[in-house]
Amino acid sequence: MAAGLALAVLGSARAIEPPAAPAPVRPASLPPGILDHLPPPLPPPAPPPLSAPAATAAADPLELLWGHRLAFGPGGQPLITILVAGGLEEASLRPLEPVRVRLRGGPELELPAGARLVVRARDATPARIAHAPLLAEVAWADRGALDEVRRAWEGRGIRVRTRMIGDVYGIAGKVIDTRRLRLLAAGDRGEAEAAALAGELARRTGDPVALDAEVVARPAGRLRVEGEEGALGDADEVVEIEPLAPAGGGDGIAVEAGERPGRRYRGRLLVTLDAAGRIAVVDAIELEELLRGLVPSEMPAGSPMEALEAQAVTARSNVLAQLGTRHLDGPYLLCSEVHCQAYAGVGAETARTDRAVRRTAGEALFGRADRTLVDGVYSATCGGHGESNDAVWPGRPDPSLRGHLDVRGGAAEPPDGALRGERALRAFLVDPPDAWCRRPGSPGANRFRWERRLGQAELDRLVAGLGVGAGARLEVVERGISGRAIQLRVAGAGGAVVIPGELRIRRLLGNLPSSMFVVDPAPGGVLLRGGGWGHGVGMCQWGAVGRAGAGQGYREILRAYFSGAEVARIY
Repeated sequence: MAAGLALAVLGSARAIEPPAAPAPVRPASLPPGILDHLPPPLPPPAPPPLSAPAATAAADPLELLWGHRLAFGPGGQPLITILVAGGLEEASLRPLEPVRVRLRGGPELELPAGARLVVRARDATPARIAHAPLLAEVAWADRGALDEVRRAWEGRGIRVRTRMIGDVYGIAGKVIDTRRLRLLAAGDRGEAEAAALAGELARRTGDPVALDAEVVARPAGRLRVEGEEGALGDADEVVEIEPLAPAGGGDGIAVEAGERPGRRYRGRLLVTLDAAGRIAVVDAIELEELLRGLVPSEMPAGSPMEALEAQAVTARSNVLAQLGTRHLDGPYLLCSEVHCQAYAGVGAETARTDRAVRRTAGEALFGRADRTLVDGVYSATCGGHGESNDAVWPGRPDPSLRGHLDVRGGAAEPPDGALRGERALRAFLVDPPDAWCRRPGSPGANRFRWERRLGQAELDRLVAGLGVGAGARLEVVERGISGRAIQLRVAGAGGAVVIPGELRIRRLLGNLPSSMFVVDPAPGGVLLRGGGWGHGVGMCQWGAVGRAGAGQGYREILRAYFSGAEVARIY
């Protein structure tokens, strides 16, 4: 996204949602000198404890696409596969520099800049996917917490099984551990049957139950490639388009299809079949090149340089933390939307954000005590107080992701999590401190404090799916340390339910800027008065801008938002 539009997407709240997962692919090759040895394996049911990155130069591109594992590019950097266009009937691409086109199982061609390519599927069959209700998910380090949950579900007569997603790697003496353990309802079900069971379990427990999707068999089919003068050949499931010039040296390849036609991308574009048997365009790009089109999509390029450098480090850490845990029913690691992180390709790049990426090249956040990767999550405006990770997402408390007061002048933290209480939160919203993200005139200023009026008819419509009937009323029954609602009671003429989860509460009430709000009666409905924009965990982006403007360096900024973490270079 162009820098001018980045203002609108700054702080796309990073919602951790249960992704679907295929069986892992484990290429055996190990590039020498890249990995360090890790400690002995953890207790069962762990898989082999140390995974070798996928060799990418000579590997089958299908393994790169569907392996969902850490791989390295020719320059020794992590190689990320990211969806840039999907669900297409056909892919139309126009390289803006000379390219090499490889048709898997077919010819290899070289085409000049400006040559147009069209790729269509022939005789495609979709992937075969097994679905199961997802009952719980925890980080691998918290796997013991599943024992009690397992017993509870078995006590309800539900047979369960576990499966692991993600992987663990050692790089330059640091640990990247993205493993997560899932508790699933056992049984072989199609999507409709699994969804019906998930709905029934949700009604019985009052908690949402998502679906896990495991790819049992990949899609198959041929791809017909056509140029401006006719057919160029057929490919077996993958077409690779790679610039002939060194990485980052040209104008990229334009994708003239999808939701954002005309966007240009660096790296190697892979045109392949998605799980539905339709066309997907995937950018296989080294991490530093990816960040050139990602950082300006998440923070305005005109921000102070130290804030941009802090953004580059958090974005790099967040990419690494998501490896192997998202979009596992598709042929890519990440999407290019805010669900993962916004990535807009060549058109978003600027000289200032390129400089921020170069100056922090290879740097990520790690815990000082255990040397493990810290997930570099962030949101736009904390509203003066950040939130703790375990209040927003399932899992144990992360010492580097603790919510705390974020104000100038070192004001004292409210005693004993006072903002959990209604009275203290009201006072905090009405008379806020001089927070780093409170910047009059900035695009984030109108979200530092906000109001939302909901008429009774609108409120009843928003909560209609809960089955509570007319005359809906709202009551926050539990808050996090920042005052953000993490349990909301909705009552009406037909009953009452409690809605858990910061993101679910925000979505339920019409996509609120944040869940830091109080509820007041208003003529014909309710008035929600709140603060902040996003989940509030990790780095406050407008706070980082404010800190950088006051002269703080990017490492100082990151220490403020990720306590107990250090910035370390891993490549």
